[in-house]
Amino acid sequence: MSTISETEKISQADLGRVLEAFPALGRWILSSRPGRQPRGSPPPLSHIRMLIHLHQRGPMKIGDLARSLGIACSTATEAVASLEAQGRVVKHRSEVDRRLVTVSLTPEAEAVASQVVSQRRAVVENVLRQLSPADREAFIGGLTLLARDAEAWMDGGRSPHEAGQRSSLASRATSADSG
Repeated sequence: MSTISETEKISQADLGRVLEAFPALGRWILSSRPGRQPRGSPPPLSHIRMLIHLHQRGPMKIGDLARSLGIACSTATEAVASLEAQGRVVKHRSEVDRRLVTVSLTPEAEAVASQVVSQRRAVVENVLRQLSPADREAFIGGLTLLARDAEAWMDGGRSPHEAGQRSSLASRATSADSG
């Protein structure tokens, strides 16, 4: 049985500091939802994710959109129908194969998505400018790892502990291979 070195131990204070950041990050993400209005509820995060995805990648077939977002085609179809009813996306049927539907953002949704992405980019750029190159690399690596493990846990139903164990083992294997 292996023992955990001092550098691999996670202090409760460090863990607490990371967890305390989540509410602020959540508020930031929710505050920049496209189409948010003072009255009524803002669009669900799944719709925002789809809008930002379409903004970044351009028009897509619904099946391709579903695959790239990691969701079922039926889920994508329902979200697109809702977004279309809200005037945020437009569906285009192929003249050759009427079963193929391409989705694109309306000009208004494109402008809002562009503004949201620009605002988020400005905040992230400001944070990254404040970090040394080594700290920047560590920050990006840690954030990427957190996002990957969180996504794997949500998609695969693994516990966060299992996701963390696998990531830790994978990173040790990678560093052992490169050394």
